[in-house]
Amino acid sequence: MKVAIISRGVPNERYPLYGIFEFDQAKALANNGVEVAFVAIDFRKWNDKRKYGLFQYEYEGVHVFELSLPLNVYRRAIPVLQRLLLIPFKAMLKSFGKPDIVHAHFYSIAAIANILKKKYGIPFVITEHSSKLNKPVTDISDLDKRLAIKAYQNCDQLICVSETLRNNILNNFGHESIIIPNMVDNLCFQYLDKAKNELPFVFVSVGNLIPIKAFDQLIEAFSRVKENTKLFIIGDGPEHEKLKNQIKKLKLDSQVELLGRLNRNEINIVFQKSHVFVLPSQSETFGVSYIEAMYAGLPVIATRCGGPESFVNESNGLLVPVNDIAALAEAMKNIRDHYSNYDPKQISKQCMERFSPKILANKLVSSYSSVLSSPSKFSPPY
Repeated sequence: MKVAIISRGVPNERYPLYGIFEFDQAKALANNGVEVAFVAIDFRKWNDKRKYGLFQYEYEGVHVFELSLPLNVYRRAIPVLQRLLLIPFKAMLKSFGKPDIVHAHFYSIAAIANILKKKYGIPFVITEHSSKLNKPVTDISDLDKRLAIKAYQNCDQLICVSETLRNNILNNFGHESIIIPNMVDNLCFQYLDKAKNELPFVFVSVGNLIPIKAFDQLIEAFSRVKENTKLFIIGDGPEHEKLKNQIKKLKLDSQVELLGRLNRNEINIVFQKSHVFVLPSQSETFGVSYIEAMYAGLPVIATRCGGPESFVNESNGLLVPVNDIAALAEAMKNIRDHYSNYDPKQISKQCMERFSPKILANKLVSSYSSVLSSPSKFSPPY
C-alpha cells in the first residue's frame, strides 16, 4: 500500500513540533511496511528563517517532498494554494508513483488537498485535530466553517482524535467519523525504573506559552501548594514575560523554572526528574503532552477540556474543571500527598498498550483498507 500524507510542514531541529503529529504517523506507517510519501506545504510567514523552494529528501525513513514559501496565507486564497500543492505532489508522483490513499491532516490543509481527489481520483482521508472546530458551531468563525465544509465534502473517511471532537464535528457539520488518537514516539519517551528523590516534589508541564494553556492559573495554583515542591514549565511563546513577572510577584523564583523550548529527548530527561505532569489547558482535542508524560510513568493532572477525559482516570491521574484554580490546587495537593498510590510502571505500560505507534498504525491501515474496499465512495478524475 502506498500512502501520501499531506502536512503543513516537516518537524526539524529549529521547529521540532511543526508537523509532528503528521510525521509521527508517517514514521509509524513506514515502520509497519507501508510505503509513505510525506508531502509538506509550508506557507508560514517570511521571518520564520527557513529555506524556501522545493525540496526532496529522505528523513527518518520517510520520503519527503516539501514546498516552502513565505506566503502566510494558509486559510485564504485556496485556489492559489491548490495550484502550489500540485508542485510537490507532481514531484512525488514522478519519483514515488501514484498513491493508493491521500491522507491530509487538519481541515485547513484538507481544504487545499481535496483537489488531489478531484484531479487524480485518489481516495481521500482526513484526520481532524483542530481545537477551532471543537466547540459549538455558533463559536466557529465563518472562515473556519467554510474551510471545514470544503475539506469534508470530498472526504472518503474522516478521522477524529477524540470522542469530544467527533461529536462536535457530527453536530456542527453532519459528518460521521471514526476515532484514531494521536500517537507518541516511544523511542523518545520511556519509563525508566528508578527511585526518585522524595523532596523536592516536582511538578512538570509542557506546552506553548499561550493563554489557552492557562499557565498563569497553574502558577497561581502552585503558589498554594508550594511547600517542598518545584514546578518546571517547558515551552516558549508570547506569554513568557507575563509568566516570568507573575513568578517574581509571587516570590516563586527559586521554585518555578521556565525551561524554554526543549526537544523530545530533553523533555524526557526532565520527566525522569519529575513526579507529576500537570497542564490546566482550556481546550484540547486530544492532548499529546499528557500521553508523553504517561509514557514516562508520570501520573497526570488534566482539565475536562475535550481530550484528556478519554484517557485520564483514577489509576493514572486526576481530572479537574476548566478555569478552576482552587480545584487545580487541591488536585496538586492530593496527588502529591498520595503519590505512592500511583504505579509509574503500570501507567507507562497501559499507555503503551493504547497509544503505541504500532497499534495506531495498524488502525490507520485498517481504515485505509476499508476505504479501498468501497470504490463507490470516491469518484473518477474529471
